[in-house]
Amino acid sequence: MEERPVLLGQLTRVLAATAPRSPLPLRLCIAFTEMVAAQGAAITIGFNAPDRATLCATDTLADRAEDSQDVLREGPSLDAFRTRTPVCGLSHTEQVSRWPMLSEVLDREDRPMLLHAFPMRPDSEVLGVLSAYQTHERGLARSCEDAQFLADAIGVAVLGGIDSGEDSDLLWGARDQVSQATGMVVAQLKIAPPDALALLRAHAFAHGTTVAEVGRAILVRDLDFGTDRQGDDP
Repeated sequence: MEERPVLLGQLTRVLAATAPRSPLPLRLCIAFTEMVAAQGAAITIGFNAPDRATLCATDTLADRAEDSQDVLREGPSLDAFRTRTPVCGLSHTEQVSRWPMLSEVLDREDRPMLLHAFPMRPDSEVLGVLSAYQTHERGLARSCEDAQFLADAIGVAVLGGIDSGEDSDLLWGARDQVSQATGMVVAQLKIAPPDALALLRAHAFAHGTTVAEVGRAILVRDLDFGTDRQGDDP
């Protein structure tokens, strides 16, 4: 597995290069697609399988793959959600054996779809699933372990929040610092505030610290997202 800060730094650069007009979840989905050399991806969220909903999809094929799994009640995204483990690297033959109805539906596109799914589980809860597809059997450009880390980091970026284990005065102070740090990241990378806050969350997850600590590191200039120092400790 590549070093987590290195992967996060690459995700930061790819995200900063995507069109800012698109919603953040979709842009993270596109960034993941590029990093793992997939052709499309989708994010589904929900704490219970019946309540699953597709948050975003990069294209119609990715959206159709998720919709078909909900209808047929079989597929890698459902398996990843249920087992809390990634489903990746299966051959087309293995997929047909494991999900025969889904494979029959998706293979009507004149090209077999290879599906991969990663539960977004930065802590004890599965927040959702990040899935990706390919129409060839070359495999992903990243290991399943690397792709799983990216899925966890994206889960934090999309759905994470500020830790609240302190009293109210300290919490409001931390919020103020995070707000100021977010503004600094906006200036450093020329990105929108929601994107900047998402990167703070992902950086905190990658380094095993809190968003407040990352905010403080940015404010005292120990961390600068505008340089190649994302791998440094906050």
